[in-house]
Amino acid sequence: MTSEGDPAGPARKDAAGGEGQRAAAALVELRLVERQIALLRREGEVRSAAAGDILFREGDYGHDFIVILAGQVAIVDHQAGTERELETRGPGEFVAELSLLTGERLFTTAVVTEPGTVLVVPAARLQAVIGRDQGLGQWIIRTMFARRQWLAQMQTGLRIVGSRSSPQTRRLLEFAARNRLPHVWLDTDTDPAAGRVLAHHNVAASQTPVAVMRGGELLRQPSNAELARAAGIGTRPATGSTYDVAIIGAGPAGLAAAVYGASEGLSTALIDAQAVGGQIATTSRIENYLGFPVGVSGEEFAERAYIQALRFGASIVLPATATGLSGDSTAHVIQLDTGDHLTSRALIIATGVTYRTLDATGLDRFSGLGVFYSPLTVHDEIGPGDPVVIVGGGNSAGQAAIWLADLGHRITIAVRGTDLAASMSHYLTERIAGRPDIEVRYRSVLRVLDGAEWLERIEVEDTSVGKRETLPAAALIVLIGAEPHTEWLAGTILLDRGGYIITGPDLSPDTRHRSPWTGRQHDPYLLETSLPGVFAAGDVRSGSVKRAAAAVGEGSIAVRFVSEHLDRRAGFATTAPAGLRPA
Repeated sequence: MTSEGDPAGPARKDAAGGEGQRAAAALVELRLVERQIALLRREGEVRSAAAGDILFREGDYGHDFIVILAGQVAIVDHQAGTERELETRGPGEFVAELSLLTGERLFTTAVVTEPGTVLVVPAARLQAVIGRDQGLGQWIIRTMFARRQWLAQMQTGLRIVGSRSSPQTRRLLEFAARNRLPHVWLDTDTDPAAGRVLAHHNVAASQTPVAVMRGGELLRQPSNAELARAAGIGTRPATGSTYDVAIIGAGPAGLAAAVYGASEGLSTALIDAQAVGGQIATTSRIENYLGFPVGVSGEEFAERAYIQALRFGASIVLPATATGLSGDSTAHVIQLDTGDHLTSRALIIATGVTYRTLDATGLDRFSGLGVFYSPLTVHDEIGPGDPVVIVGGGNSAGQAAIWLADLGHRITIAVRGTDLAASMSHYLTERIAGRPDIEVRYRSVLRVLDGAEWLERIEVEDTSVGKRETLPAAALIVLIGAEPHTEWLAGTILLDRGGYIITGPDLSPDTRHRSPWTGRQHDPYLLETSLPGVFAAGDVRSGSVKRAAAAVGEGSIAVRFVSEHLDRRAGFATTAPAGLRPA
């Protein structure tokens, strides 16, 4: 078997700790029953497997779904020229990663250690099985999710090598985290393993950051798009074709629109500048979403929706930012910052909002060096028990505080107002009130951030008395709301004073009597903008309810209006998903 030759790996096995091994042990207990295997037999074929056979190899871009009928298979990876066995699977277990459904690059190798037989089901045929048997499909996906988390715990995945003081390193780390790619960061400032990796690949420190992919491929100072292509996530828009509907923004509204659009047989493109999931994917836990009585992590919510959209045939275009809109009500042309153009017959804008920042001295200096706009990676960036300051009084701030406190951090929440109840759900305020490890400071404004190379302390002012106090802080999480990402639409569609998109009844009563509405036989639909065939859903829409469930609802409703605009009746899909149509 080949080796990726990464000199950083063996010493890091223990870092994953017993937690990863316990997770692996739990997975070993999960086996298919004979009835489920019989269903899979209809779509696959039984093959003999000799000791030493490679069923799939790390770094590959695709593989089959494999059930072990007899014999044993080891799941391994290769680091520093050494094979590391992660776990062994036996009869009744399946061998597959989540990448089978997402198209991502494989993080592990599966090698037969005891001869036997395996049932091989092509990935495309597995989709048919999942569609026919909901219970089996849910079990397979749930197990794949658990295995992805286990891979992250075991520190498999790609290596990002670079200095913590480098904005480019921080960019790559954020992109990997937001896209839920298992990865390990080797800090050239503090980790000796980073120097060994660079020496092995003959890379100078001035050429960092670098990304070492599974399989050995090395990317020097890659862009987000280059890393995405190497990892096997996202795509570019189809050239010379017109989609039925393009959706800009892959948060809850955009994901819902993509799932409903693709499932209705509309050729669908979902575009995002960073990652599938939007801000909800950075939420530690959502506890008040209907249907999840014990809550669901934002990461799992986003990943499940992502797989659902892919399953129905939506094209995921990322990373790509919309920079302009042209065309007319029959064909909309979206300009992207990649230089590509995407054409669609209808358009749903679900770009959500962008984070607001603070007016505090030192904020820019510590961006990525202790200052974060999401709690997603904070725990991995700071030491055990380190103090964290959170600015913001909304649900995201409350969820982040509870999550990080549960991980052992001392939390301070700083808010300008005098009551969390004005902006935070009751269940969160009650839980925070009962936590001695979470302090809430009211009427507080951050003034100065300070530290050597990393954030160490924050100066906070109590505005009621004008008194300042210095708080220890290894991390600052800024969650003070956001602004709509609509600057690229100025002059194209109507926006309100805050930059949010005006839709439906909020448009002028005489809209339908003016160009480009002249001659149309109906008023703008509920979510339709001042440009026919262009709809808005979710937080970007003027007057929207800023809740994930509301965004999901608007995304699905927008698809119904798209179907009406295209003279297609929602709920009656074609017999097969519609392909792209000539422009």
